[in-house]
Amino acid sequence: MDIGGALELFKLGAQKGIYLLSTNLLYPVIILLFILIGWSLIALGGFLYEWRSRRRNFGSMERAAFKARALLEANELDDAFMLLGRSCSTAYMHDFIAGISRYRRLFPARKLMQARVEKLLQDLESDMAKRLEKSRFVTRAGPMLGLMGTLIPMGPALLALAGGDVKTLADNLIIAFGTTVVGLASGLVGYTITMVRSRWYEQDMSDMEYMAEILFGEREQESESMMEDLDLGMWAGGGDGAAEKRGWRKQRFLQYLDKVKIRRRRRE
Repeated sequence: MDIGGALELFKLGAQKGIYLLSTNLLYPVIILLFILIGWSLIALGGFLYEWRSRRRNFGSMERAAFKARALLEANELDDAFMLLGRSCSTAYMHDFIAGISRYRRLFPARKLMQARVEKLLQDLESDMAKRLEKSRFVTRAGPMLGLMGTLIPMGPALLALAGGDVKTLADNLIIAFGTTVVGLASGLVGYTITMVRSRWYEQDMSDMEYMAEILFGEREQESESMMEDLDLGMWAGGGDGAAEKRGWRKQRFLQYLDKVKIRRRRRE
């Protein structure tokens, strides 16, 4: 048996098979690129609307949380959650307030309420990750499909060049360069949306954890006078008991930081 002839036959068969397979992938790749660029335009519109509607005001949120805590202690649950709802301006903060308001009947059972709030935070974090997965996929898939759309027509283009068919060469080069541009454009939009929304959602998650700590954290040596003397969510300096109040607020903030560290370890 002629080994050289067999290798040459295998080489020709492999070239023909790869050529047919790659050229048949061109139209599915182009269709997917059209889908990705269409999704990118829709997602960009939603992103701009979300950016315009975000009106985060941490000071207002903190003040409302401390006042709502006093209302919860007075068993005025409806007024407390109404106050919280008016102070929140981001979508996930509204979802968080709506979620804990559904569990208001569990408020007297403190441990169960804390467990429910923790579960709600985890669900919202999962929803954030799910929403970011779409733009992350476009960030990776767009340039990959663009590269495939670039390389696939190069085979027919080289054959046309060898045969002197300039029109076929030009048509294939137009497809090659066009798919590159479309893939990179969709990837750029996906990357921008992912980068900005990741920062937004991390901030929202931090705000929700802080609010949950204020509302449902352990109450150690708190008095009604402290709750009544709250001024815009900040302790004023001077006056009777000011040092004690600042110490209480510092302790509450340190407890919040400890819980944030624990949650971050779980995510890692």
